[in-house]
Amino acid sequence: MAPETYGLISLLPAMLAIVLTLVTRQVLLSLFAGIWIGATVLIGWNPAAGAARSLQFIVDNVTEPFNVKLLLFTFLIGAMLGMIFLSGGMNALASQIVKRIRSRRQAAIGTSLLGMTIFVDSYASTMITGSVMRPITDKFDISREKLAYILDSTTSPTASLSVVSTWLGFEVGLIAEQLTSIGVDRSAFLLFLESIPYRFYSLLALAMVFIVVLADMDFGPMAKAERRARNEGKVLGDNADPLMETQDDDIVTPDHVEPRWWYFAAPIAALVAVTGFSLYYSGGGFAGGSLTDALSNAATADSIVWASFSACLVILTILVGHARIAVDKVSDAIFEGFKMVMFPVAVLSLAWSIGAVSQALGVGPYVVAISEGIITPGMLPAVVFLSAVVISFSIGTSWGTMGILFPVAIPLGYALGAPLAPAIAAILTGSLFGDHCSPISDTTVMSSMFAASDHVDHVNTQIPYAVLAGVVSTGLFLMAGYGVSAYIALPIGLVAVGLVTYLLSEQLSVEVPSSYESKAD
Repeated sequence: MAPETYGLISLLPAMLAIVLTLVTRQVLLSLFAGIWIGATVLIGWNPAAGAARSLQFIVDNVTEPFNVKLLLFTFLIGAMLGMIFLSGGMNALASQIVKRIRSRRQAAIGTSLLGMTIFVDSYASTMITGSVMRPITDKFDISREKLAYILDSTTSPTASLSVVSTWLGFEVGLIAEQLTSIGVDRSAFLLFLESIPYRFYSLLALAMVFIVVLADMDFGPMAKAERRARNEGKVLGDNADPLMETQDDDIVTPDHVEPRWWYFAAPIAALVAVTGFSLYYSGGGFAGGSLTDALSNAATADSIVWASFSACLVILTILVGHARIAVDKVSDAIFEGFKMVMFPVAVLSLAWSIGAVSQALGVGPYVVAISEGIITPGMLPAVVFLSAVVISFSIGTSWGTMGILFPVAIPLGYALGAPLAPAIAAILTGSLFGDHCSPISDTTVMSSMFAASDHVDHVNTQIPYAVLAGVVSTGLFLMAGYGVSAYIALPIGLVAVGLVTYLLSEQLSVEVPSSYESKAD
């Protein structure tokens, strides 16, 4: 019988993948190497058998029903974006936005707000916000690293905090399962709401985006990237290898079509509306259940598939019916959209697989076992937060980390008499922190892709910001564990983050007009 955990070796697949990614900048090769070494350990240190087991891990994870639906959703979003590019709707919207944006600061703020506005799903938000705002941020000389950071730090935190999103059902479902296991008769949804003020990292990560954007201050590698973009007009470094070159240049709007901004807005509105409707419907809302129960029981993967398919139908109808574009050109645009997301699909498949390998090696029980020896009721939230950080960094998935920690941390917290809301928040937000820092994380990879940024450059520039928010969050969880209200701790954290950012940063410039007008001439 295999041991519950392989101890320190359980960290080997993730560490190997991370080191290789940073050294070689080859994400797919690095991820597969991590899967291979993990499978080799599991199979008894036989490399040949480990290779075969690696392929089985990939097949098993790609064909897992929930993952299949996420991949289908990704392809449908790609098809939708391809058709939107064909319609010219994205350029028309960008033109409308540019009329109201006069500076780099406004361009960055607009990107941040759009990333938060599409709160129903983090993948959709990253894809759409990156595709819409990248041409604008390029023209305002904002580095691709900064764009990727904004995408990564606004999309997932917002979706995880939202009460209408694809994250809600998963998070509330985990809470409900553990409440049942410990025999506590409380509403999982209300406990989810109680945890929101304690989501220190998520809230501080969002706040940091606006601090650095509004003050026009950056530090560490990000400051270097921003100086390069501003002074030399290079949004990418000289040695940068963008993780994905988007296909919009290969999709040309026919001459007879007059691009309209609502060609973009209509399918996006359908995506948001159908997601909300589907979450409510699939959760039994129309069968007499409450809104809380409906959102808690919703089929999130099914909902986003229905929504993305509906959005595709809307833009398809617009292209054929209103814009009068030939069906063969529409088909070509759909194929280009599929090409756009092929690399994300490959990375997601391998990222899920390396997470599964790490879990099979027992990385979760290993980290928890180390943590349990130092846990007291007061330290529980901070220790759980740090455990979530390590696990999510190692396996590259926030949802997988939540699934590992909830069955351990919540019963332990209840047995110790610790407040449940801070412990729940520590899991949910700690999973995001490690997710932001890890180069094998799906959300980090997606942000690099749709910002068309070099992936290693994105990781290197974002880590100092994430670490600052994470260190402050650890202190806040210690305060919360010893009874300090979130409404007292959080303002202290905001001041601390703002002050440290100011001390570490350099103000890159006073506000001046962008070079957009000259580039457009």
